[in-house]
Amino acid sequence: MATTVSASYLSPTAQIQKFFGIAADLLDSLMESTDSAFKRVTITKRDNSGNTRFYDVKDPNTGQIRRISELTYIEDVKTGDLYMNESMYVVAFKCVGVFVGMPFYTLGKMVWHAVKTPLEVGSIAQATLMKMQQLFSSGEYLGAAKENLFGAEQIYVALSTGLFEIGKSPFFGIGCMLAATYGVFKPYHARKFEALLENAWQQGCSYKEDLRNVPERPNENCWQAFVKDVLDCHTFYLAHCFQVRGNTGDRLVTVKAREKL
Repeated sequence: MATTVSASYLSPTAQIQKFFGIAADLLDSLMESTDSAFKRVTITKRDNSGNTRFYDVKDPNTGQIRRISELTYIEDVKTGDLYMNESMYVVAFKCVGVFVGMPFYTLGKMVWHAVKTPLEVGSIAQATLMKMQQLFSSGEYLGAAKENLFGAEQIYVALSTGLFEIGKSPFFGIGCMLAATYGVFKPYHARKFEALLENAWQQGCSYKEDLRNVPERPNENCWQAFVKDVLDCHTFYLAHCFQVRGNTGDRLVTVKAREKL
C-alpha cells in the first residue's frame, strides 16, 4: 500500500486512517533500499493551453538569472510524487531540525486551535443572532427558528473540530518526530513520511495555502486580517520544503529523463 498526498480536505476519520496507513508504509519501507524507492527525474511542465512553462532561476555560482524549462526532482517510484532535488545530507540535516522544532510547533498548533475555536464559535453565534434579529423584525418566525438550528449545527461542528485538532496534535507531532529520526538512516524515506504526516495533520490542505503565501490586504486592519486568517483554511507547515511538488502522472508533466540517484 502506497500512501499519497490528498487533493481535498480530509475528514477526521480520513485523517486517522491516513495516520495509520503512513505508519504501516513506514514499517514496510524498513527493508526497502533508497535506490529502488527513489529516482532522480528531469521534467517539463505545461500550462493549461499546452505551452511549456519557463522559470527564472538564479545561478548559485554567478548570481545570474537563467531562464529554464527543465526541472529536476526526486521521484517516489511507487506514487510518482515529486520532491525537491536535495542531497541526502541536506535532507538528513533538515530532519534534525524538524525533530528539534516539532515539540514547539506542536504546542503552537494546540494554542492556535485553542484561540481559533472560541473566535470561530463567537463569529458564528454573532452572525446567527444578527440574522435571526432581521428575520424576527420582518415577521419570519419560522425562518428565524431555522436559522437558529443552522447556527447551532455550525457551532457544534466548529467546537468538535477544534477539540479534535487539539487532541490529535500530540499524536501527529510524535509521528513526525519519529519520521524525522528515521532521516538519520534513510533521509528520502523520512522526508516522504514526514511530509505525508504533516499533510494529513493539515487536513490535506496544500502547502500552497500556507500562511506564508497569504497576499497583502491593504484595505483591512491588523485585527480584521488576523480574524480572517484564523477563520479561513490556511496551513502553516513546519517542514514546508518537504512537501510534494507535483506528480509524474500529471497530464501536464512530461518526464525527459529518469536516472538512479
